[in-house]
Amino acid sequence: MADTRARVGVDPGKTLLLAWLVPGAGHWLLHRRGRALLYGASVIGVFIAGLLMGGLQTVSVYGHKWAFALQIFDGPMAIAAAVAHHLVAVGSQAAGVAADSLLRRLASTEPSQLTDLGMTFTLVSAAFNVLVIADAFYLADKPEDETA
Repeated sequence: MADTRARVGVDPGKTLLLAWLVPGAGHWLLHRRGRALLYGASVIGVFIAGLLMGGLQTVSVYGHKWAFALQIFDGPMAIAAAVAHHLVAVGSQAAGVAADSLLRRLASTEPSQLTDLGMTFTLVSAAFNVLVIADAFYLADKPEDETA
């Protein structure tokens, strides 16, 4: 039996894409501003805390392929961190001297327990963002409540 109740009015696919691009943006689009700010700040804050603890190597395709497969759910910020780590790892001259020295300062040189903790934070951030994305998609796709 087909559901004939009205939908929220926002394309669930658009909500899904926005929620991946910027954590919390899917909820913002759905006019759930409090959730958007709370979820966005949580996901981004935990991700940045992980980067500050372990450096750019916490988001790396080289040694942690399966971890990066989850970190992709952090969106463009995870991809940007992985690209930055790649630039440092290969010593790319394309980024220029100033950018290269800045990236080298952000990259930790030696693995440590703090690096492992930083990776754990970035993974927790990604796992939480999966739930945030799913919630935004569900809210965009669910029928409006008829009693409201």
